[in-house]
Parts: sequence; C-alpha cells; structure tokens
Amino acid sequence: MRPSGVWRIYRARLGARAALAQEIFAIVGIAIGVALLFASQISSTSLTRAVAQLNSQLVGNTQLQLQARGPEGVSERLLGEVRQIKGVEVALPVLERQVNVVGPTGVRAVDLFGVEAQAIRASGPLLRRFSVRQLDAQRAIALPVPLAREVGARSLVVVQLQLGARFVETLVGATLGEGEIGGLADSPIAVSSLEYTQKLIGAQGRLNRVFVRYTPTRAASVRSALARLATRWNVNLEPSTFDTRLFSLAVEPQSESESLFSGISAVVGFMLALNAILITVPSRRKLIRDLLPHGATQPMIVEILLFDAAVIGVLACALGLALGDLLSLLVFHAQPGYLTVAFPIGNGRIITWESVALAVGAGLAAAGAGAFWPLFEMLAGGRPHAAKTSRATSWRRARLLLGATCLAVSAASLAGNGTEAVIGDITLVVALMLLLAFLFDVALRLFRRLANALNGVGSALAATELEMPQTRVRSLAIVATAAIAVMGIVEFHGTQANLRNGLFASAHDLDAAADIWVTPRGTFSWLNTIPFKAQNTTAISRLPGVRSLGLFRGSLLNWGQRRLQIRGQPASVLQPVPPSQYRGHDLALADARVRAGGWAVLTQALAGEHHLHVGQSFTLPSPRPITLRLAGLITNLGWPPGAIILNSRDYARAWTAGEPSAYEIQTTHGASPVRVRELIQRALGPYSGLQVETAREREQLHFALAEQGLERMTQIRLLVLIAAILALIGAMGSMIWQRRERIAAWKCHGYREAVLWRWLLGESSMLLVLGCLSGAIFGLFGQLLGSHFLGSITGFPVVFNVEGIAAITSFGLVCAIAVIALSVPGYLAVRVPARAVSPAY
Repeated sequence: MRPSGVWRIYRARLGARAALAQEIFAIVGIAIGVALLFASQISSTSLTRAVAQLNSQLVGNTQLQLQARGPEGVSERLLGEVRQIKGVEVALPVLERQVNVVGPTGVRAVDLFGVEAQAIRASGPLLRRFSVRQLDAQRAIALPVPLAREVGARSLVVVQLQLGARFVETLVGATLGEGEIGGLADSPIAVSSLEYTQKLIGAQGRLNRVFVRYTPTRAASVRSALARLATRWNVNLEPSTFDTRLFSLAVEPQSESESLFSGISAVVGFMLALNAILITVPSRRKLIRDLLPHGATQPMIVEILLFDAAVIGVLACALGLALGDLLSLLVFHAQPGYLTVAFPIGNGRIITWESVALAVGAGLAAAGAGAFWPLFEMLAGGRPHAAKTSRATSWRRARLLLGATCLAVSAASLAGNGTEAVIGDITLVVALMLLLAFLFDVALRLFRRLANALNGVGSALAATELEMPQTRVRSLAIVATAAIAVMGIVEFHGTQANLRNGLFASAHDLDAAADIWVTPRGTFSWLNTIPFKAQNTTAISRLPGVRSLGLFRGSLLNWGQRRLQIRGQPASVLQPVPPSQYRGHDLALADARVRAGGWAVLTQALAGEHHLHVGQSFTLPSPRPITLRLAGLITNLGWPPGAIILNSRDYARAWTAGEPSAYEIQTTHGASPVRVRELIQRALGPYSGLQVETAREREQLHFALAEQGLERMTQIRLLVLIAAILALIGAMGSMIWQRRERIAAWKCHGYREAVLWRWLLGESSMLLVLGCLSGAIFGLFGQLLGSHFLGSITGFPVVFNVEGIAAITSFGLVCAIAVIALSVPGYLAVRVPARAVSPAY
C-alpha cells in the first residue's frame, strides 16, 4: 500500500473515540514501562562514571603513579628520585587528605588535593583552570560552587577545616562552577597548592602520590626503575587511573545488587509495556476483520499494523524517556555517602546511550508484539477446528511442563552460586508467565462457583465475560501486569530487608566492642580510618566510671584490586571479631589469637583471592610490611572491598605512625554510659574536634549509613510500585472504556446501572486478586533467590528470611489502590446512554 493509504486507514480508525482512547492508554502504559527501565538504569551508571571523571580530570595524560600505603604518606624525597629517572617527562606530586569543611551554614566532608604548581600542565582539566602563578601564590582553597553554597561559603570567605581532632582556618580563594570543571562541580573536593596544603594539615615534606608521564620509547626502563623505587620506599606502583579500578571493585557489590534490582525492574517494565498494548488487541482484531472483506491482503495488513506499532512505540518511548528522566531527578536524589570515606563521590547524574537504547528497545518491542498479536491469531485461525483444538491442548501441556521445569531450575539454583541465583530469578519470572493461563482457568472455575452461590446478576455477568475466548488475551494481560508488578515489589522488599538485617547485625557487633567511642567528628569517622594525635588519655582514664581506655587504630589499605578497611583492635576488647560476622567454628580461639597479636582475620573473598587458609602465614603489604597468621574468616563487615582485623599493637608496628583513630572505652559495672560520655566530652573541652558516643548512639549512626547504602534499592522499589499501580489503573481503565459499547447494548436489554457497575467491579477485582496473589507467592520465592545472590556475590552479611509481611502488604496495597481508583471510572462508564450496537472484543 502507499503510505497515504496507510495514513488514511489509521486516521479513520482513530476517528472513533473508543479507538483513540485505547491508543492513548497503550501509549501511556508503554511510557510507564520505558520510564521505569530508563530511571533504574541511570542509577547503575552514575556512580562509577562520576569517579572515573574525577580521576581522569586530575591525572590528565600521566601513565603511572607511586602511591603511599598509609594516611601519613611518603617523604617528598621520593619525588626527586622519580624526576632523576631517564625517560620521565613529568612527575606530578599530590597530597590528599579527607577533611571536613566547616562554613557559616553547614559542614561537608571533602577530599582536599594539594598540587604542585610547576607540574600543573601535566595534570587534567580540573587543575588547568588555575595558572601556575595563581596556584603557586594561592594561600587559600578552591571549592565547587554547589559545595560552597551548601556550607555558606563564597570567594574570600574564611572557613574552617577539621583535621582529625583539630581545626584550622583558611580562605576560600575561588569557587569552581560547571563551566570550569564540568560534571565535577557535584564532587566533594577542595583544591590548593601543595606547599599550602602541607602547611594546613601539618604534613611538611610529605606526599600521597606521584603521577608519572614518561617517554613511550623508554617505557620498559622507566617502569623497571619505578618498580625498584616502589620496593625500596614501600609504596605501590599502579596505573594512574588505578582509583577508578579500585572504585569499580568497591562499588561492585552495590552495582551487582542494583543490577539485580534493575534487571527485575527491566522485566517488570517490559511486561508492563507489553501488557499495556495487549489490552488493545480486541480493537486491532476488529480492524483486521473489517479490512479482509474489502480485499486487504496479509502484506497490506502487516504494513498497517507496522505503522500502528511505530506510531505508538515512538510516542510512548519519547514520553517514557522524559518521564524516566524526571523520575531519576526526583527519586535518585543522592549518592550513597558511606563510600565517600574512601572515594570522592558527588551527586552527579550521568545518562549513557546504553540506558537510552535499552529503554527504547524494550518500548518498541512491546509495541510491536502487541500490535502484531491479532495477526498471529489470524494466521493460526486458518487451520481446521480439530487441528486448532489439538494444537491448543498440546500447547497447554507444553506450558505446564515448561513452567514446572522452570520452577525446578529456580529451586535448584538456591544451592548454587550467585550467578545461578540470577538464572533462577529469570526462570522464576518465565514460570510465572507460563503458569498464569493455567492459574487463570482454575481461578475462573472458582469464580463461577462463587457467582452461582451468590446468585447475583452482576457476578454472573462477570463470570460470563471472563469465560469468553474473545476477552482471554485482554484478561491475561491484566493478570500478568498485576502479577509481575507485585512479584517485583515483594522480591525487592524481602531481599532488601534481609540485607538490611545483616548490615544491622554487623554494625551492632562492631559498635558493641566498646561501651563508649571517641572519634573525629563528621561522616568520615564511621569507619575509624581518620588518625589524630592522642590527647587527654590519662585524664579520661581517671574519670569516674571508666574501667579501661584502648587505642583503636585503623586506616584504608590497597591490597591488589581492593581498598581494604584495616581495624586495629586494642587488647582490652573482649571480642575483637564480630560474632555475627565470623565464618568459622571456634570464635573464642580467633578472639584470643587477635588479642595476643601476630594473628589477623580476613574477609572470605580476600583470603580466597590469595589462597589463604586458617593458620597460614601471609605478608600484609602495609607501609612497613608485617608477617601475620590467619586466625579466621569474616564477612566484609558491610565495607564492599573487605576488611582485616588485627591487634592494635601489630598495626602500630606495620604503619609508620601509630596514631589512634578512635578511643574504645569500657565502663565499670553499673556505670551509666550516658553519664560517662558527658564526663569525657567535658574533659575533651568545647573546642575539640572529637565526638563522644555511646555504643547505642554509634550503632544508630551506622544504621543510618546502612540505610543510605540501601537507598538506591529503596528508590527502585518505589519506582516499581508507582509504575505498577499506574500501569494497572491504565490497563483496567482501558478495559472499562472498551466496554462502553457493550454496556450501551446491554442497557437496551434492561440491565440496570447498578448491576453493570457490580459486573465491572467484580470482573476487575477477580483479575487483580488473581494477579496480585500469584505475584506475591512467586515474590516470596524470589526473596530467597535475591538474598542468595547478594550473599554469594557481594560478600555482604545477609540474613535469609522470608518476609511474609511484605507479600501481604504489597498484595493488599496494590489491590486496594487499583480497585478504589477504578470504582469511579467504572461508575461513570455504566452511565453511557443505551443504544443498539455490535460490540467488538
């Protein structure tokens, strides 16, 4: 057909108000699915890309870096030796510290970078914003505009920097906007000259890193010389972009968990989009029946349906992308702050072409499948009746067999690794789709018996309509929409609850090691990796109610591809190894070994990477390498790359500075921790940068940070819930609108409006209850699969429970909202004037 002919037929079809309304419902339904896909994908890409951007803007075109192993850094003499190597073109020194910026109106944790002015041209775009003279003469720091606004600072305003337990004043010399540093304007960073940064933090003559650019023709000799320097100075030689790799591994557990949630969201989104278009199958079936008597051939019908699918798909995808972008702005409003302890993460939002392509592809696929469904029925309809009956019976048996097989695969995957759990989750969704038709037939028979028992006209009409073959596809689409939506919500909620319970247990055990904690103020302190000069220890030890004061020492250490949390526990701690996180049989022996010294416990994944077993010796690559023995295995304690627990004295020997990062205080029997906390805070003085917390107060802080780490999952679950309710209302609304002509015809036969309204309400309720109940049951199974995946792949402490309350709540919430939302349009639909029509299904 000519395009003009296809266009005329399309316009003529939309001339009917019913057809136009159905197309609008289909577009909105697909748009909701596309928006869900798009918004959930944005969250999975923003974190890693933001850190990679900062790393590339800082290191520029350098190729390697020498990195200190501890927070105290390395002597500046290393820089001179690097520059003497033949083939080294540029050596860019960097001093980095985690500090709190205290402004007139707020406090924010930032990474402070000190850079040498003479090497600025070798750096990335972040530092090239400054001239050599400007940076060299600067006795101030530069802040991104959003961060400066958050703390109430601007150019030439004095702010305070909190460095462990002390405060220093400095000037904000410049604010950097998006025009100067692009997307890094959302990153929590501060920049100053190397000399001034060393003076600020009291680290004269110290560096953290030396970035190196060398002549490609001398690559081998330069690498060899740098490797010798790294060995002699006990520093790490890594690629210049190594932090990006470290962050990718650190965020991998969260990315894996978000990928699981986003993957389920993708399935939910696609099914919502597909079911939205399947609701309109009756109108397209009627269109084909009308065209065939007028000489339309199958190729012509394909052209018409293809044009129909293209219009719906393009409009729905455009609307869905806009809606998804809005959702990501409103819902994905913050990055997980717990990772800022080790990496400068901002609130940037990065959209990739892959996210757009996935969302658009799913929307177009759903539009095409729904538009061509009646054609598939038409092609199958040419067979003899006996053949069609035999084929339907065979297909029904095949669906049952395949569905049971998928359930068996899902059950078997619980005994496998994390990858097999993902496969099990996919087969669970497939099983639900395959078994829905069988469940629908069973529910329909029960509904017919209920209608007969009630002996009501409305319920009898509902049962009759549901049994009609012409409405089967539409009914199954609504049931599938409800089932997939509720399954996703129940699985999300239960998996997240299991992970939350595991993280809470870990936080409780870590904080219960002491009755009172003294740490630097600010969010950086939650891992106890910020050292400070010990002060007031004698005075605090003599306070009433204080039984003992232990020095906790901790930091972050790069070992291979992991940035580990190192926890140096004092011997006064009764249980240095958190009981709920220990993965062994003799916890008392592991505790005794760590307290005695010379032993350490490692995260399971870390020990596996280095092929270590309990009792075996290993060398810890600390600033002063130390040989320890493996006392036992633990989870990652909620820190994705992993953790190592050792004795505080061993830590002091392995690190060149033995400064504590926390005081662990045990109170006497019967003493009030709150009262002792007040006495300690008074002894520290009002101007100390240290904060005093009871174990319970610190536990609540850790709980809040754990919730922040789970925020992305909560956001995705919220999107699925919103999209599910909207899609269900849209699908049911479309079904009700299609019934207007049938309602008008039945009114001519004397049916009252109240009877017809009860018919629509009963039919809708049956479909919603069946779909939501099926989804809730399968979602409970999905909770176990999702929890097994997170526990196996991420190393997080996960509690394996079935959250039945989540299933009941989701079932009731979705059903109640959908029925209430549809009662009004259903009532309005039955008020259509009575007229004789030939309704189409």
